[in-house]
Amino acid sequence: MKKFMTAMILTATVAAPVAYAGPGFEFGANIARTTTSGYGNSSDFGLTAGYDFNQSIGVEGGYESLMGYEMTLLSMSALGRYRIADRVHLLGLLGMSYWTESPTGKYKASGIDPLLGVGLSYHLTKAISIRGEYQLVPHFNGLGTNLNTFMIGVNYRF
Repeated sequence: MKKFMTAMILTATVAAPVAYAGPGFEFGANIARTTTSGYGNSSDFGLTAGYDFNQSIGVEGGYESLMGYEMTLLSMSALGRYRIADRVHLLGLLGMSYWTESPTGKYKASGIDPLLGVGLSYHLTKAISIRGEYQLVPHFNGLGTNLNTFMIGVNYRF
């Protein structure tokens, strides 16, 4: 699985053809469901902001509120896009995440871990797109489990 995700991310960032939208800033909002073995499920919401350097490569910062775990997750990632059809793009993310549990949380823990992601986006217009994505935070800083997040969101380019 790690080799597959690495190949997808490299493909998206290195060999991507021209995407639907050009360089610019982008802002998004999402809802998500996070699962991790031994800790249950969490309904989440989040925000993203990023900049695309060209049609294929950009950077993205994210904020996720994992309400069921009483924690927040901040991330910074390289984002690659690969056009697979008109208005449809394969997405790959490779970055780092910083998570922290609230003071009232069960473990009062925090940590820094890698973040991997893969997803699809569909451009409704040149400014608005919808996006489905899977993100993985492996080994979740020694808690002995992976953080698996499935999200759907809307992005606006300006």
